[in-house]
Amino acid sequence: MSTNLPSLTSLKAFVVVGQCLSFTQAAVRLGVTQSAVSRQIRHLENTLDIILFHRAVNGVSLTDAGAKLYDRVSASFDLIEEAVCEVRATVPRQTLKVLAPPTFAARWLSRRLVPFRQRFPDLDLSLHMRGDDNVRFDCVIRFGIEPHERQTSIRLITEQHIAVCSPELHANPDLLRRSCLLYVLDDSRRLPTWDNWLAATQRSRQDLPDTNMEFATLDMVIQAAMTGVGLAVVDRHMIEAELRAGSLIQFDPVVVTGPIGYWLDIAPERLARTRVVHFSRWMQQMAGLNREPGLS
Repeated sequence: MSTNLPSLTSLKAFVVVGQCLSFTQAAVRLGVTQSAVSRQIRHLENTLDIILFHRAVNGVSLTDAGAKLYDRVSASFDLIEEAVCEVRATVPRQTLKVLAPPTFAARWLSRRLVPFRQRFPDLDLSLHMRGDDNVRFDCVIRFGIEPHERQTSIRLITEQHIAVCSPELHANPDLLRRSCLLYVLDDSRRLPTWDNWLAATQRSRQDLPDTNMEFATLDMVIQAAMTGVGLAVVDRHMIEAELRAGSLIQFDPVVVTGPIGYWLDIAPERLARTRVVHFSRWMQQMAGLNREPGLS
């Protein structure tokens, strides 16, 4: 048997393009960029030394050789899918146990679980927000500055702090000046988000409201800012939905980046587990670290 066979990745890309007759639509289905699909098709054509698609301004169509290959390969993928489904039916469902900070879990991760469910329908997720001696976690999402010494640590997100307020405060300067600054407490101490932001903007503290409010959690600060209680400095990743909806408005263009962020930590003995590999790759894709993930 010849060893110069094309990769399954390029063949999968070929089948999807053949179904859509569109590189753009195929990229959407595969969850990659159009250029990634184009590269896979070029790689396949170079490997076979055959032109598989007629390319035109208004789309693509299969050549005669491409149509013959499409019929056989698409049928083969159907057989592979049937075989995988049969095997899965005999294997117990896996549960992925993840420990994550409450705000990250509620405001970033939970809002992305629909595509997770669609991507991994046979994988159950158990999301914890507190450590438990009786639970061995597959992955830990941690808030910090540096990687973990004895684990594989992937930095998912670096904080990007911006100053926000409600639309009502933003539209009324007098009301804004009579509001207050909102602080998050950590062990009864204010987090230095406002100090860092003021240093970056070189604004005077006198330009801002005199009064302050302190809250035990970031989520409470966000809710207070949305209802017009005052101004807050918040990591933009935690308020993506509110910024899109207009319930919070960035009232100054300055962004203070880092140094703290969210890390995905994986213990060495769990690195090779399939469910951990899937989750790690998916998290990196969601965080924008894999701009062109491999086709799957």
